[in-house]
Amino acid sequence: MTEVLKFSLQGLFLSTLASIIFVPIVISLLYKFNQVSGIKKTNLTEGKGTNALFMRIMNTQKTNGTPNMGGIIVWILVPLLTYLLVDLTPIIEVLMIGFALFGLWGFIDVAIFTNGFRNNPKMRNFQETFSWRLGKLLVATLLNIFVLTLLYNTGELNSLSFFNIISLSISPLLIIILGLIGQFAVYSAELSDGLDGLMIGIFAIVDIAFIVLLLIQGFYTFIPILAITLGVIIVDLYFNIPPARFWNGGPSAIPLGFIFFFIALITDNLIPYFLITGMTWVIMLSSMIQLVSLKFFKRRVFKIAPLHHHFQALGWPQYKIVMRFWLFTAFASIVGIYLGLL
Repeated sequence: MTEVLKFSLQGLFLSTLASIIFVPIVISLLYKFNQVSGIKKTNLTEGKGTNALFMRIMNTQKTNGTPNMGGIIVWILVPLLTYLLVDLTPIIEVLMIGFALFGLWGFIDVAIFTNGFRNNPKMRNFQETFSWRLGKLLVATLLNIFVLTLLYNTGELNSLSFFNIISLSISPLLIIILGLIGQFAVYSAELSDGLDGLMIGIFAIVDIAFIVLLLIQGFYTFIPILAITLGVIIVDLYFNIPPARFWNGGPSAIPLGFIFFFIALITDNLIPYFLITGMTWVIMLSSMIQLVSLKFFKRRVFKIAPLHHHFQALGWPQYKIVMRFWLFTAFASIVGIYLGLL
């Protein structure tokens, strides 16, 4: 274990240094290619009202123009440094393929669908519809199924165990079900990226919790990768502290949502995973409740969804929401680690 920790800490130091060098370059390139936020007035889901409340709580007069793809530092550096520093087993290769693919999907989503159509009112209105969001869910589900199929073909995933009490053999149907769950893991991470420092701070805590859990359990394979990821996250969080120098967006939120679900799956830690990442799932659930309620009952459950924006609409300052969500994540992580040791 000592050697694993030593090697992992070296990876953390190197990824931190690489991120410090890389971030200013990325920020300047994002400004150069106009990859910045430009939130404008648009219709809400199914044409029910406008996004005026969202524009107000996001203070768009000040925040519009902030680079909104800073998360590409996570998308690029984590696979690159893993390739350079870590021995690539079949499982790690599949993990990095998935990480890269989900990062690419996040990049396309922001660079093309968000930034590319910011001046197209019809497209922006369509992106607020139930159908558009359902389509995005389908794409991410198919990506998850593809990656899980690659994992199954390595021969390293034959069964799924819960506390050594329930064991399920991997089948095509189970891969589809896990692909759907994995998509929600990705979507919950993406929705958590709504306030300065919220998503990346949550995943810093999640990363540390997984390192602790896997060290105790003796699953050393993924610890160097988690350490590399943590080093990038630390620098990312430094630049994401309010007022953020950049927003992360899909290029980091989506692959981070994927990597922790994947590691939990392969190490039989799904139950602890749902607790450790529980705050992101609560955020996603709030958004889904709002969407379904508006679609089928024409009523709002929250002033605005996801949940963190609801608290903003109630008058909570950003820092209070972010820090309290961090605290809930920290406590849930402790409970998750405990369950992982049972």
